[in-house]
Amino acid sequence: MNRFSFTIYAITILVIFPCNGTSEQLQVTAPESLSVMTWNIWGELNQDPRYTVNGETARRRTIEIIKESKADIIAMIETYGSAADIAKSLDFYHSTPHPKANLCIFSRYKLTDFGTPKGLSSFSFIGATAHISETQKVRVHCIWLTSGGRHIVEIKNKELSDRDFVLGDTNRANMMKAFLGHPEVKADIAMHEDIPIIVAGDFNCVTHLDYNKATKSLTYGREFDVAPTHDLILNRGFLDTYRNVNPNITKDTLGYTWTTVGPEFIYKSGLGFVPLEDDAHPHLEYRNPYARIDFIYSLGNLKPVTSNVIKYYGSNTKRSFPEFPSDHAAVITTFKLNLIE
Repeated sequence: MNRFSFTIYAITILVIFPCNGTSEQLQVTAPESLSVMTWNIWGELNQDPRYTVNGETARRRTIEIIKESKADIIAMIETYGSAADIAKSLDFYHSTPHPKANLCIFSRYKLTDFGTPKGLSSFSFIGATAHISETQKVRVHCIWLTSGGRHIVEIKNKELSDRDFVLGDTNRANMMKAFLGHPEVKADIAMHEDIPIIVAGDFNCVTHLDYNKATKSLTYGREFDVAPTHDLILNRGFLDTYRNVNPNITKDTLGYTWTTVGPEFIYKSGLGFVPLEDDAHPHLEYRNPYARIDFIYSLGNLKPVTSNVIKYYGSNTKRSFPEFPSDHAAVITTFKLNLIE
């Protein structure tokens, strides 16, 4: 989430960089499971020395969290300048439009067919095919939808009606419509029985699956019949993997991913989150997540069996940020793969 971001619709060319990986040889058979993570790592602030904690940089903690998660594929957002270092540290393949691009796909498995649907922006949409074995592929799309327009923080605004809040997602719904309606993506969807599809990233908007009469006391009193951006992808048959695995919404399964930063901090352009009383290094205790805006959707022979939000660093569960090195929590879903012949 970058509340000062804007939608970029310029046509860009995806430049392919050499992938890491210890071997070009593919596995003969597919593994029994596949773990997919999506994470907005907070852009250049992930590299800011002010967020070094106990001598360890935010980027290094990011890498450690990914390793600890045992993710096989990562759809990363706000990667800006970190892709090569992260790929090298993981010994993963990766694809990104350029070294300082917003989006990057990392994979334990060989990646091919990199690109952005023609006419869309690589700032918001990239894709690649992961070769899980000699016979099995998975198509991965990493996406970022604009935070422009009605911002997610307005979910707390009691003067804003549910209807007006939902209408504020029109720009994001239009981006999703353009993506799902693109001939290249439609071709991927048509092939989903042979090549399952993952669509993961920072959607910058909530889903109606989280907001109903039963959950109003947990969700700022909001109740939505439909959230247009997510309705579009759900109507194509995709599963919201986190909510599919965690259908009963409780305080523990809300799955909020933004923000990991609490009310004692304020966002300042160019500075990131700083304490309200001064501009020093963050030091107060805080936890105040209030929206699930990062998603992993799947279509095809992928059965989600576990899905969790990662918001702590190491054994520290007392607070998230800045020990946890981003304003977004990560989401990881593990899929059962033995359904695939």
